[in-house]
Amino acid sequence: MLFFDISTWDPQDNEKVIEHFKNLRPPAGINVINQWVDLNGGRYFILYEAESNEAYAEFNIPWSDVCLIDSVPVMESTDFIKLMISKGL
Repeated sequence: MLFFDISTWDPQDNEKVIEHFKNLRPPAGINVINQWVDLNGGRYFILYEAESNEAYAEFNIPWSDVCLIDSVPVMESTDFIKLMISKGL
């Protein structure tokens, strides 16, 4: 399943966040597709695929001490339209 996460943090936690980024190693079952940083600071965006609930949790829990993560399950719009058509919606 694809997830688009928006992580936010307080400016005073910048150093902690940088340390987390230095040690970022996605666990097995996580495929990072792309990632972006807000040039104004305090936000990070990532699109990734998680193969399981366990991989998803293992990937996000280590950030809970410095970030608030807004995680959104997403699907490409063309795939969504095909799914809705196949369901008769």
